[in-house]
Amino acid sequence: MTKRKISILLTSAALLQLAAGCFGGGGNQQPIELTVWKPFEEQEALSPIFESYRKLHPNVNFHYVKKDVATYENELVNALASGTGPDIFSIHNDWLPQYLIRLAPAPDGLFKDREFQDTFVDVAREDFYSTDGKLYAVPMSVDVLALYYNRDLLGSVGIAQPPQTWTEMIDDVKKLTRQDRLGNFQINGVAMGTSSNINRSTDIFSLLMLQNGTQIFNSTRSQATADREVVAPDGTRYYPGAQALEFYTQFANPAKETYTWNSKNNYSIDAFVSGQTAMILAYSYLEPIIRSKGPLLNFGIAPVPQIDVTKPKVNFANYFGEAVSRQSQHQQEAWDFLKFATTAEALQSFYVAHKVPASRRDLINTQINDPQIGVFAEGALTAKTFYKPDAAKIESILTRAIDDVILRGKQPQEAIGAVTQQLNGLLR
Repeated sequence: MTKRKISILLTSAALLQLAAGCFGGGGNQQPIELTVWKPFEEQEALSPIFESYRKLHPNVNFHYVKKDVATYENELVNALASGTGPDIFSIHNDWLPQYLIRLAPAPDGLFKDREFQDTFVDVAREDFYSTDGKLYAVPMSVDVLALYYNRDLLGSVGIAQPPQTWTEMIDDVKKLTRQDRLGNFQINGVAMGTSSNINRSTDIFSLLMLQNGTQIFNSTRSQATADREVVAPDGTRYYPGAQALEFYTQFANPAKETYTWNSKNNYSIDAFVSGQTAMILAYSYLEPIIRSKGPLLNFGIAPVPQIDVTKPKVNFANYFGEAVSRQSQHQQEAWDFLKFATTAEALQSFYVAHKVPASRRDLINTQINDPQIGVFAEGALTAKTFYKPDAAKIESILTRAIDDVILRGKQPQEAIGAVTQQLNGLLR
């Protein structure tokens, strides 16, 4: 028997013990079927959880459907509109404002507020609790940005460790960047500065804004404030949103010493895999893709750089949570299953077949030293996002801001002013 099969048997036994101890017996209830849609996981990863829950509730059957991530949201919207949607489905952490009317909140008392806050990472509460104080989704995993770096390229210019701060990043980029006599890049220090050829460019820009203290919306979410001036504790006045945009775009500005990237570059992931680009910012889900495309690539993964390592860290999250449809005829049972599926024992069985960063604090401690996902797991503890009334439109707005500076020659403060106006338009 393989080590993986032994692990699955052990975790399944633990789940059964948990179910017997915490969730009561099955009784003579009528049979029901819960349809579950997710865009990434194979059924094998979830089968131990389904089977253990059915030991407790033999009347509950599961119909699991893995969806293509490229068409998932469109299929989901159409299914919900026609009344044929699943009972349980995954929503992106940016989607709650748009999906709120389609979701059934967790029953009162199922997840106590203090319990949820102490169990899951902070960003999950920020993303999945609405202003009405109710919980609408719960995550099985939380992914965050990290710094992928080419050990050989850094070592070739005498850089022993990846940068911990953005100041160190600037110094390293200057050392790493190489151009031929015609100005074509032979080595890119980092994939930053443009929008279209960088994976999740708007997330990197968002990370910089949040690290720099940008408040995208005011506390009541009634007004966009991305272009507002901020007064630092030492009395310094600055514009954090414009500074973040200026910092990001400098790497694609030929007039800057940090010029290392432009729109002619290959897509950032491909450029990194080919060995042309020394550093990229990306999520954990890209690690197996990078390893598959570049099996001989000597790369490492480090935490995202910070402005000041003596200050609290800020990372950026991109993940999905599990929600219950308001149309479901079995809302109570669906939420009871989600409570069960996000216990420590259930998630441990899930991670055996699907190695991803944990959403629970107690399981993050078991992952921090893992060479594949440890950096991401630890990063989830300091991850943040911001309110997005329409995620797709906000991504377009941020993309346009980057392009306004790089392609249309606007000043960062002017571009951020336009961002703020457009964000206010979404609130009307």
